[in-house]
Amino acid sequence: MSVPNVKLNDGTSMPIIGFGTGTAHFGRECTDMVLEALKNGYRYLDTAQQYRNAGSVGEAIKRWRGKREDVYILTKFGADGAKPEDIEPRKVLQDQLKLLGVDYVDLYLVHNPFYTGNLTLAENWKVMEQLKSEGLCKSIGVSNYREEDLLAIKDTWKVPPAVNQVEFNPYNFHADNMLRLLKLCKDHDIKIECYGPLNSLFRSTNGPVDSVVEEIARQKGATPAQVLIRWAADYTGGVVVTTSRDSARQKEQLEAVSKITPLSEQQVQAIAEAGKGRFYRHFQHGVWNPAKP
Repeated sequence: MSVPNVKLNDGTSMPIIGFGTGTAHFGRECTDMVLEALKNGYRYLDTAQQYRNAGSVGEAIKRWRGKREDVYILTKFGADGAKPEDIEPRKVLQDQLKLLGVDYVDLYLVHNPFYTGNLTLAENWKVMEQLKSEGLCKSIGVSNYREEDLLAIKDTWKVPPAVNQVEFNPYNFHADNMLRLLKLCKDHDIKIECYGPLNSLFRSTNGPVDSVVEEIARQKGATPAQVLIRWAADYTGGVVVTTSRDSARQKEQLEAVSKITPLSEQQVQAIAEAGKGRFYRHFQHGVWNPAKP
């Protein structure tokens, strides 16, 4: 069974799972790990200006020797503490293209609503739309956008974001501001890209979802990690981004969507209900702490 694709609101499609170069690879040379991911079957690579490793992704693609059109490349602009001129969307994209060794990226994201420099969110989005129209990116989207951030661009967008990449797992999806965000994204067919899907397994352990996930894993002949990845994809109807420096774990995560069949609605809801017993958010506190509750 191959990795399924998800259709985006602009008519393009992307793989349901991606290999991320943040967290474990943040700021590190990671060519070998990215090449291993490609060899293991990943066809969507996720990088960013802030990760400082787009050159490694580009080198891995070069060594892989596959066709450009056979790998889906996503990058993002913005970085903590950067000067406004250093996070200008066009400049960053041109720099990323050089590092990646490609003429275009498949998906280009605003990494954070606070990374738009001297531009308002709406002004910044106009630049993103222009980059798409020029063919430098096939699709455009956002990351770590809250409901209020999407509303700030909604009235003037000509092209809605194709995706919103946010932390998503059983312990944070049920917050009121997350539920409002999910509804707004659904209303505009903005796909959720889930990162941090394994937080209940590695960062907020011994919690109320553990026994439920373990039982579903037993029923499906899967691992708990595979069930959590499958749950994020099934609950949102979107995409999951994960990573590992270990080849066997890369394969395990990929097989969550290439071999493990979708969860039943009862299984999806069982994990969701158990997750409501705890709240935990690991990433982007600077964005979410001041968010509307």
